[in-house]
Amino acid sequence: MNAICGGVISLSMLKKGMKKYGIWFGMMSFVMPDKYYKKFITYKKAGNEKMAQKLFDRYAVSQI
Repeated sequence: MNAICGGVISLSMLKKGMKKYGIWFGMMSFVMPDKYYKKFITYKKAGNEKMAQKLFDRYAVSQI
């Protein structure tokens, strides 16, 4: 079984993983819409934690 446990993933990554590996893919992670996930990653890489945290707080949904 393959799974991503923890972390932040995009909605499209979750859907692809669930098709390939089953419903347990993405367990215990946070899912963000693709548009905001890309912005979130860009802010994280640039070291802009404040903006990344704002996006996370607003758009991330827990996948338990």
